[in-house]
Amino acid sequence: MTVRRLLIICLCLLGVGVLLLMLRSARGPVPEPGRPEREPRPEPVAEAEPEPVAEPDPVAEPDSEPAAEAEHETEQMPAVDLADDDVVARSARGDDGNGRAAELASLRAEIVERVERRPLFVMAEERNVPYFRLFFMTKPELLEAILEVEHVPPHDVIPSQEALDRVREIAAEAYRRHEEIAAEEAELRGQASA
Repeated sequence: MTVRRLLIICLCLLGVGVLLLMLRSARGPVPEPGRPEREPRPEPVAEAEPEPVAEPDPVAEPDSEPAAEAEHETEQMPAVDLADDDVVARSARGDDGNGRAAELASLRAEIVERVERRPLFVMAEERNVPYFRLFFMTKPELLEAILEVEHVPPHDVIPSQEALDRVREIAAEAYRRHEEIAAEEAELRGQASA
């Protein structure tokens, strides 16, 4: 029993000694006897500030004012008339995008009205719209999914000319596919009735 107590006491003292050594090494080296613990830092030498130099009073010359006014004059650029067939001229005349937005809205409505669900389903499937979305979508939702994949802005955003051109291409593709599928179905019906 006493050997066990002696061993525990030795281990505790050893732990305290190690702890003291670690604290002492964290503080830095022990100062030599007779020297202060920390050496005083040298004080920074104050730099002399330069004395302000008095600027001479400006003397106004009678001829200097017209020269100063001439420096401030701006040269006016001549107005350039743009041709009517210039694309930049049309957009500069105030095409605020309302015409593009109206045409895009009518194209969307026309596609939904004229094209059946199956061609829109096939077009969305080819554009990798996930199947879990495809099976439950209506015609307008399928069209919106296609336009979303094609980076066409939603109906409440004024489209760019590129977006409008892309919707025209999508409409042409949808009409073509609708005709192809209708022809296939008519052919199948003809074969079944024969």
